[in-house]
Amino acid sequence: MAMKARNVLVVVLFLVAGTTGCGGNTQPAIAPSTVALPLPPPPTGLRVGIAGTLDVRVPGAIVAHAPLGRMPAYRLVVVSASSNDLATVARVASAHPKTHYALVGGSTRGERLPNLVGVVLRDDQAAVLGGVVAALVVTGEGGTSRTIAWVGPREMPLAAAFGRGAHSIEPSIRVLRVWSKSAPAACKEAALGAIGRGAIVVMARGGSCADAAIAGSHQANQVGLRVADFELPRVAAAQIVREAVAGVFHGGEDIVFGVTSGSIGVNRLDPRIGPATAIAARTAAQEIASGRRPSR
Repeated sequence: MAMKARNVLVVVLFLVAGTTGCGGNTQPAIAPSTVALPLPPPPTGLRVGIAGTLDVRVPGAIVAHAPLGRMPAYRLVVVSASSNDLATVARVASAHPKTHYALVGGSTRGERLPNLVGVVLRDDQAAVLGGVVAALVVTGEGGTSRTIAWVGPREMPLAAAFGRGAHSIEPSIRVLRVWSKSAPAACKEAALGAIGRGAIVVMARGGSCADAAIAGSHQANQVGLRVADFELPRVAAAQIVREAVAGVFHGGEDIVFGVTSGSIGVNRLDPRIGPATAIAARTAAQEIASGRRPSR
């Protein structure tokens, strides 16, 4: 006869019984006994896998971190674009059509699948906030210098956004645009060249180019920034998970997150930026998010 399985915890109890030892003395004897206690029910909720360094905590979601290819049983897999490229994610998503995938921090243009969505952060808004912070450093800590720089490959929209952010704080600030190849050595050279022309803050887009540019800035004891310093991918990822918990899944498109969603803000700042300027930067980020002009 088949028996219905139950979650039980078997506890072995030792019952003390009396025995008679030498000389008629009563000795305690231990007799085992078992008692079946019910186990707590397993947690319930939407199973969400995280591939990458994102930290997502949403009520109703059971979150676990694992390599991308080891989570086909999960209903939703959130993938950090900084850890996995689009081609790899698309290949895994195609192999597991019953699982939904969200690529956070990257577009899925060119790999549109019904179970794959791109979660795109407004890097132009992040560049604006970077310009604001650079200007706050200049006006608060820069002494007589009024020069900042955008370095790296020619990306006019981002460089222009950086300049707009800086001029919203101080119109007289000089914004250099020092173009270079994307190779780390070229980016570092561009940063040092900008500093040689008076820049006290250098900003680059990201990747190894930004790493090298910031290393050059620090070598000259100046401030270095990157776009990711002003992006909060965990905020956008949490929104995707919340919607999935509510039964809403996205695919075949990109969803764009910006300042109004809280996905653009101060993530981290160069440790060379002083406490007062850091507070002013976070205040400015809040003002931009609320649609106001940032203040000094």
